[in-house]
This record gives sequence, C-alpha cells and structure tokens, in this order.
Amino acid sequence: MMPRSKGFTQFVHVVVFDSVRMDEVATGIFVGTEADANDESLLQAHGIDTVVSLTHSEPETGDVARVDVPMIDGPQNSYQAFADAVQAVLKRRDDGQRVLVHCAAGSSRSPSVAATAITCLTANTLNGSFNQVLKRRSETDPHDALVRQAAKVTNEGLQ
Repeated sequence: MMPRSKGFTQFVHVVVFDSVRMDEVATGIFVGTEADANDESLLQAHGIDTVVSLTHSEPETGDVARVDVPMIDGPQNSYQAFADAVQAVLKRRDDGQRVLVHCAAGSSRSPSVAATAITCLTANTLNGSFNQVLKRRSETDPHDALVRQAAKVTNEGLQ
C-alpha cells in the first residue's frame, strides 16, 4: 500500500481500449455493431470488403462497400428480409470477400444471419453454427423469431 500525504488523495486514471469489437465467427464472416460499421479504420484493419447492414440507418463505411438489408429484431421481421440478408452474405463469400454483418448491438440479427450463412456454406447444422457464433461472440443472444427464420432458410433453401 502506498503511503499518503496528509490532505492528498491519489487518483489513478485507467483507460480501457476496446481493441476487438467485431468478431470473426467463421472464415471471412464477422459479426459486429453499428459502431463497428461506422469505423472505417477498423473495417480496413480487419480487411473487410463489404458491410451487410441490418439496421435502418446508413452507416458511413467510407471506401468499404455496403449492402443495406434493414431488419427488425423480432417477430415483425419479414422472412424475405432475413433471406435477402443471408443471400447477400453468401454472394460476397462466394466472391471471396470478407464480410461484416452488423446490427445495432451485434447480438441478435447479425449473429442469426451469420449462423444461417455458415450453415449454408458448411456441413454444420444450424445448431452447430449458432454454437460456433456464440463461442466466438459472447454477446450472441438471438431472438426466437429470428432463429425460426434461420431454420426455415436452412430447411427450405433460399428462393
């Protein structure tokens, strides 16, 4: 313990840097937040080629391409929007691009779309893909309605 002078209080200023905000949940597929999508230097540091944006805002991605597929977190989300978002990820991955899928908090919409894309690209089951995403992104907490939409996409395929 450090000695104190009478009448002097020592303050320690701690700065914490959030150096890893987006997470690579599968090769070339990242999940993140709206703040991640707005940070061009972070996108470039991770080699992101395209941002698939699931919010109703339009993040400033700079020179990084952006695909807007607005979704709602919950049962009000349209199945077509979900399927379009998965298709956007699959197309870019087929082209060899590194993709950030983002929503507001990176916990429900974007992990659901990413897990569905992983299932379509690999031999994983949907449950296995969700577990993979959860293992690599602890903030994952998908809404039940989005999990049902993911199951429909993986069971019926994309139209």
